[in-house]
Amino acid sequence: MMWLYILTPVVILSGIAIYFEKRSGAVPADERQLTEKLEEYPPERGMNSFSPF
Repeated sequence: MMWLYILTPVVILSGIAIYFEKRSGAVPADERQLTEKLEEYPPERGMNSFSPF
């Protein structure tokens, strides 16, 4: 009987999470967009390094 107190909230929360995931239409990020964003911000040189170059 004690397992009902433990599993009931888990089942309810997982059901809510699945519902909102389906509703929001979450999809994996497109790698092409990620590479474009990385190209927008080139690495800064000389910051936080002890190298003279």
